[in-house]
Amino acid sequence: MTPLIHPTAAIDPSAIIGHGAAVGAHSTGGPGTRLENYAVVGAYTHLGARNHVHSFAVVGGPAQDRRTAWDAPFTLVCGDDNVFREGVTVSRGSEDGDGETRIGSHALLMAHSHVAHDCRLGDHITLANGVSLAGHVSLGDRVTVGGHAAVHQFCRVGTLAFIAANSMVSQDVPPYCLAAGDRATLRGLNTTGLRRANIDADTRRALSVAFRRHLRDARADVEALRALQDAPHEVVRRFVEFLGEGDRGIMRVQRRRESHEGSL
Repeated sequence: MTPLIHPTAAIDPSAIIGHGAAVGAHSTGGPGTRLENYAVVGAYTHLGARNHVHSFAVVGGPAQDRRTAWDAPFTLVCGDDNVFREGVTVSRGSEDGDGETRIGSHALLMAHSHVAHDCRLGDHITLANGVSLAGHVSLGDRVTVGGHAAVHQFCRVGTLAFIAANSMVSQDVPPYCLAAGDRATLRGLNTTGLRRANIDADTRRALSVAFRRHLRDARADVEALRALQDAPHEVVRRFVEFLGEGDRGIMRVQRRRESHEGSL
């Protein structure tokens, strides 16, 4: 079965397009694009260089939203070197959002993961099998989400955060932190990720102090938080800036006594 390429689509001549693959109207594919058999790139979808869409993935489908028409000219914009494995679905923007879903570069979206309308994903994102991101979710660079985890709409997940498998995230996850559980709570810093990102020991210690002061106690001192905005470590400053933003509230460490409630 020959590929189905809409006449208004612009795909680079170097692209490799498998049998039965489809590209929708007004979409683009950069150099080195690869669409496996029966991969689908929806309308108004723009892929950078060397994106690889595997079989039965739908990248750039209409928003799964009751108020947005299926043929509305909202967009999905992807950077370079992203991999969309089998059964992945990524929706375009919606009527009530910014009208655009955006994925950076070097993302790995494993089989059957879902990115909803108006999401913003940074660079080097990893979504394991079955992950589900609701609408308007924002992920910073180098975020990793474990298998079958889900993130509530409008949540933010900061740079280098790690969300454990099967977690349900309903509040913002600060940068450099590890979250787990249903509903997810913070379990500490993502120490492994920090080391892999070559964050030096002195910066990790400063970040650990900021974490203990401001995420273990719901009554964290606002003045102390403001003081850290001028911290000498850029990583700590970014951490503090994240805590002062957002609308869904910041995830914190669960108290030990509360962790046993509802266990019967």
